[in-house]
Amino acid sequence: MDDSFQEGRSNLDAFFQMFDWVDEDISELNEVEENEVGGYECLFIAFNNLRSYCRQIRLDFHQIEEQYLESVDPEQSDEKFWDQDPDATFTELDELAGFGKLLETIEKGFSEYEKFCEKSDEVFDEWHCVLIMYSFLRKYCDKIGIDYGLLQKEITALQDQMDEE
Repeated sequence: MDDSFQEGRSNLDAFFQMFDWVDEDISELNEVEENEVGGYECLFIAFNNLRSYCRQIRLDFHQIEEQYLESVDPEQSDEKFWDQDPDATFTELDELAGFGKLLETIEKGFSEYEKFCEKSDEVFDEWHCVLIMYSFLRKYCDKIGIDYGLLQKEITALQDQMDEE
């Protein structure tokens, strides 16, 4: 097997490990009684993990943002994007449960994309997985009224602080 395949495979394995850690990190934070874990905290954890992963594999996170913005079709309905009742995820009284449903939807997106790749010439790789995850998280930000720019600034500040240490 050539090294590029092995590297691509390990990047994909690392991606799915990172994706699993999002749920684990949220669960750990939620176990501490004084923490109120809502949609903002869940998004912070998810985007922080995603950005850390991108940095780890030397994937430019800003390219993902640009690709997302280029692909957003204002005419596209939420129903097409979510492939479920869009109100079911976002009108949850419990934002934590709503985010759990979002993670399930993202996982379903990975599965559907993998099936598509098996039938076409597309390659199921970490780039597409990152883009899928980013797209769902970004739509979720918009849907629950989270300021994406502010969220990213706070994540950058945290990551810069961690780099200094």
